[in-house]
Amino acid sequence: MNQTTKGHYGLGRITFKAHFAEIQQEIEAGYPLTQIYEKRKDKLGIAYTQFTRYVGKYITGDPVNKPNTEAPLSNEQSTKTEARPSKYTSPTVTPKKGLNDPTPLADSELF
Repeated sequence: MNQTTKGHYGLGRITFKAHFAEIQQEIEAGYPLTQIYEKRKDKLGIAYTQFTRYVGKYITGDPVNKPNTEAPLSNEQSTKTEARPSKYTSPTVTPKKGLNDPTPLADSELF
């Protein structure tokens, strides 16, 4: 691995913390994160996604890129209807001849 192109592990976090006060002030002032990042992109040396992770972790306290851990819906809250068996057949309806019947139809039954 070439150290000049990849950099040292953790260097982005250190440079982010070096600009921490300025970034925090701009976030509190209402500047968009994209604008704050673009202003310091070359100095930070990290990608925008990593920048947003650091902002969430160290400044806003928001979990960024975390999986959804909400509880699944209970049976009462579920919007699905009651499931029927995969091969539902009504006792009053007989299947038409020819649909699943391997015996050939007579000419009188075709038309």
